[in-house]
Amino acid sequence: MATTMERIEHVGGSALTGWRGTAGRAIAKPVARHSRFSQEQVEAAIGLALIAYAVYRLAGPLIRAARQR
Repeated sequence: MATTMERIEHVGGSALTGWRGTAGRAIAKPVARHSRFSQEQVEAAIGLALIAYAVYRLAGPLIRAARQR
C-alpha cells in the first residue's frame, strides 16, 4: 500500500505532461540540488501547484456564473 507522500508525488508528477512537464523537470533539478528535497518531491510540488492554478482558473468563472443566477 502506498504511503500518503507517495500518493501526493504520484498525483503531482502526473500533472507534469507535455511542455509543462519539460519545464517542470528542468526547474526541479536545480531546485532539488539546492534544497533538502528530492527531485521527485520538487516535481510533485510543481505539479500540484499547476493543478491548484487550474482549479482556481476554473472555479472563478463558475462562481461568477452561479452568483448571476
